[in-house]
Amino acid sequence: MHRLAAATLAWTVCAGAVQAPDPAARARQRGQGFWSGLVRDCTVPAGESAFGLVVEATSLLGSPDPAWRDDVGYGVVASCVYTKRALGRDQRRALIDTLVANLRHGLGETGTDSVLLRSFSALDLSVLAALELDDHALDQDGYRKLLDAALGYLRAERDLRGLEPGVGWIHATAHTADLLKFLARDPRLTPADQARLLEGTWAKLTSPGTPVFTHAEDERLAAAVVSVVRRADFDAPGFQRWLERFPRLEGEVWSVSPPPPAALDAAQNARNLLRGLFVALLLPSLATGDTPPRPPTPAEDAAREAVRQTLQKIRRS
Repeated sequence: MHRLAAATLAWTVCAGAVQAPDPAARARQRGQGFWSGLVRDCTVPAGESAFGLVVEATSLLGSPDPAWRDDVGYGVVASCVYTKRALGRDQRRALIDTLVANLRHGLGETGTDSVLLRSFSALDLSVLAALELDDHALDQDGYRKLLDAALGYLRAERDLRGLEPGVGWIHATAHTADLLKFLARDPRLTPADQARLLEGTWAKLTSPGTPVFTHAEDERLAAAVVSVVRRADFDAPGFQRWLERFPRLEGEVWSVSPPPPAALDAAQNARNLLRGLFVALLLPSLATGDTPPRPPTPAEDAAREAVRQTLQKIRRS
């Protein structure tokens, strides 16, 4: 009898575990109205915790429905984590670990919904990276792991769709650029990391098989480069060496006639980045959101002039 009772109890527990709603199911059961209120002011109801609700919200980041994915999965993090500062440092670290793990979910697939979890996890990580600038939850090792994950994801993501009918924004490249934009403002970024970020940006735009971006991905990557240029330890010579790649690529592309389509795409992406970078350095508040706008530093002026000269070289090639 005792064995039978124990077996029955075990089966009941297992069945209950199977039937218990997962975080995404619980989040949907609450309804859109509940989450809209939380996005508005992050007032946490009695008996709930901000961290628990954020975990539920982020379980929706892979939803093919943009109302759940973007409005809730991103909106709750922007409201509760950044605006309201409702999570403690340990909770922020735990959230970062989960979101970084999400960047590997289905990585390498193209044309599937798995990209949604990866892309919107990168977007939520950008919120946490922005908060790091005011209040460190990560130690040096944690920051470096996040930077490595961001650069690795930028390099490895193959699903480069921007806006997809019926699904909405996918935008993995733009979301990763947003994450890098804030990581590049962090004092813990080193001059060697500046070179890594510039290299990653170049590789994303010019790798074989990368199409011409049409949904402002180049502008978002340009904003990440502006974060590098604005640093007090900005490596101007390294930046100049990076710029020298652009006319060299242009020359290689037009050395044959007609150029291969993939080479033309790479050159177009490179040109678009340069143009976006020039405008962002001419009008820094476009890339940085400074209010009121801050005048450019001499280093930024010099970088903008270097970009202008590079654009002129490309026109002559």
